[in-house]
Amino acid sequence: MTMPSLSVNGTRANAVAVPSGGVVAVVAPFGSGKHYREEILHRGWQCVAVSPADGMLPPLYRGSLDPTGYQHVVTHDGDLESTAHTLRALRVTAVVAGTEIGVALTEQLAHRLGLPGNDPRTSHLRRDKGAMAAALARAGLDGPRSLSTDRLQDALSWTQSLPDVVDFVLKPADSAGSDGVIFCSGLDEINTAWKRLHQVPNAMGGENGHLVLQERLRGSQYVVNSVSVTDVRGAARHTITECWADRRTPGTHLYDRLDLLHRTRLVPRVLTDYTVRALDALGVGHGPAHTEVMYVPGRGPVLIETGARPEGTYDPHSMREATGSDHIRDAVHAVVTGKPRRLAADRPRATVAKISLIAPCDGVLDPVFVDRLLNLPTVHGHVGSLVPGGRVKRTVDLLTSPGRLTLAAENPREIDHDHALIRTMENSGLYLGGPR
Repeated sequence: MTMPSLSVNGTRANAVAVPSGGVVAVVAPFGSGKHYREEILHRGWQCVAVSPADGMLPPLYRGSLDPTGYQHVVTHDGDLESTAHTLRALRVTAVVAGTEIGVALTEQLAHRLGLPGNDPRTSHLRRDKGAMAAALARAGLDGPRSLSTDRLQDALSWTQSLPDVVDFVLKPADSAGSDGVIFCSGLDEINTAWKRLHQVPNAMGGENGHLVLQERLRGSQYVVNSVSVTDVRGAARHTITECWADRRTPGTHLYDRLDLLHRTRLVPRVLTDYTVRALDALGVGHGPAHTEVMYVPGRGPVLIETGARPEGTYDPHSMREATGSDHIRDAVHAVVTGKPRRLAADRPRATVAKISLIAPCDGVLDPVFVDRLLNLPTVHGHVGSLVPGGRVKRTVDLLTSPGRLTLAAENPREIDHDHALIRTMENSGLYLGGPR
């Protein structure tokens, strides 16, 4: 059978016959999104990549797309109808977001193609942190007191209207990975932070025209991963797949370690109830979501932010080995079956932690230390190149971390031991040119 001709990356190509399973388009398949391809192909479906043109990509992602294994790589040049037409010709049956910059485009394309997806009219609720907080308030859920504005004077006036709040957080409205997050106290510090961020391009390609100022929440921080499906009656069903205790380095927003929690314990059950209601308020009815929540003493769970895409800096292979499950596999299962995946057990097979590397300065990865690091007994995998001799930048947020290690063991003390060893290595020579 002759298939229709179409334009892909500026060339003519012939669409191939669709396999019995279908075809999934992964929009912005960078970071964790690159792992979709393997799982989709494993399920017997085909996979198409949709990438904004290089000039539309933030520098973080330019040149990082590996085309191997994709049926086609479709370049989106800003013409939504043209890209939808190409995907229609490729017989695409599902569209998913690979990373944060693909969320809005995913929703628009799914809508144009008549495929399952979140409502593109409310995409801002899933991208703009100020809009998230406002949506929670309308739904009667606790969220951080927030102001989204493009005027410094409005920000300063708003802080003075909250005499009970001493500390604030200024952040981009639409970035990720703690990019541009600044803690500040008092008008002078807010003024300085504003001038540092306002109208400066952020890591996700936004221009920081509007900034979000919020009260700084104090408490225990958690990460909640989920996968959502919407049934034929339009009711969303959310499955919480992972709950993590999120430890940051004291006094900063630098990631230290995440510890996987048993879903049957009290804190994960409380977080699950809150997160499900927050996802409803934000219009998440389809696909994976990555939610950060602060448990504030005297208040309970308070949303920090939600991303309608898989968790970033994520190693599905080591997660699968340790627990039998991972966020990507769960998301693909929902695409393939239209149903959430039944979780294998009420508790993980092992104690699992993820340790983010923190480079104190620019440097070079020492080959001997890298070998020791990757061969620690509890290390099951990592994200980040960690190539001996590779250059690293001083860590200021998750996006500038040299990498993240997944640790698993039957005995949690083994993980604590190797976590301490990792920090010792960082301070004694892992980064050549750093402290000795």
